[in-house]
Amino acid sequence: MDLNSGRVFIACDVKSDESTLYHLLLKTKPTKIAFKPAEQDEDSEIEEPPKLVIQSHPIDDSDDDLTPPPETPPPETPPPEIPPPKRRRSGRTAANVSIAMMIERGAKTYHAALDAEDAEQWTGAIGKEMASMESHEVFTFVEKVPEGATIIGSRWVMGRKVMANGTIDKWKVRLVGRGDLQKPGDYNDITSQVIDSASIRLALGLAAKHDIQIAVLDIPTAFLSCALHETLYMRLPEGEWPDPYGRARPLVKLNMTLYGIKQVNREYYEEVFDFIVDNLNLQASIAAPGLFFGGNLEANGVSITVYVDDIMIIGTSVFVASIASRLYDRFKAAGQVPVPDTFQYLAMTVTRDRSKRSIAIDQIGYIK
Repeated sequence: MDLNSGRVFIACDVKSDESTLYHLLLKTKPTKIAFKPAEQDEDSEIEEPPKLVIQSHPIDDSDDDLTPPPETPPPETPPPEIPPPKRRRSGRTAANVSIAMMIERGAKTYHAALDAEDAEQWTGAIGKEMASMESHEVFTFVEKVPEGATIIGSRWVMGRKVMANGTIDKWKVRLVGRGDLQKPGDYNDITSQVIDSASIRLALGLAAKHDIQIAVLDIPTAFLSCALHETLYMRLPEGEWPDPYGRARPLVKLNMTLYGIKQVNREYYEEVFDFIVDNLNLQASIAAPGLFFGGNLEANGVSITVYVDDIMIIGTSVFVASIASRLYDRFKAAGQVPVPDTFQYLAMTVTRDRSKRSIAIDQIGYIK
């Protein structure tokens, strides 16, 4: 963590060549071993295996010295106490993180954003988030809530997304619900899956080997497109809300999932999973959650990696363009179709040399 700038980042000064990964996998073929019982005549007798005979010999311990050793005098100064290991939350530890993401902390409150030096950018980002809420019909304004219903709070979360070269990519503002105030019954399953870094490298290796197209898409309001199946009420933070009751912090009933509530990741993943499998007719990988594939990549195949709202499509030009169009129609996913020879994906810099059929990835910019 940089205390001066408030940036938190995890990075590794590593460049890896992905073009050889798929070739190594092809060279490793499983060996088939067939076990066939030995033929034996019907009249022949089965010989019993020889019995194992263990001979024991008495141990002569008459010369053993059983005198206890002299006591060691205590040290003059006691040894330093070793602190117990710190407990980690369940999930991936820092050692397993292989993708660095860097977000600069922004204003903490609505009024602080309006008084900041970059207030114009914050105002635009807040207005964009409000418009997104309205277009997706995320909530409905209510005058009061039924007795016994759960009401959670909410807040603005603001940050600046910093690219690997140190420039600010965008000012991001999210309306986040207080999921920590939810009670059992306000949610069911909350688990979700994302693709791992090894599967991403494998997909890039396939693109390099077959010299096929790559497209990178982003779903700008990923969590706002899934219906909420439970009943949940929320109080909005301060802002210029079109509340028909004229309140500074209105009460609303959530119709769609929202950032911060417990079931949002699960609902979103199921929505994307069902669309890719049912509508795009692709298969979901069992070994690598978040990886979908179909057909032969050299001819008419395609592969999709999903990391929350970041999607990468690999395949022939026609299939990549078709799938990108259908993802835009359903989730408003937009991005680079196809990507240039050097592009950004999950905060990684991906450099492609199509003449050599090689792809290299790095995050060197995060440690300069």
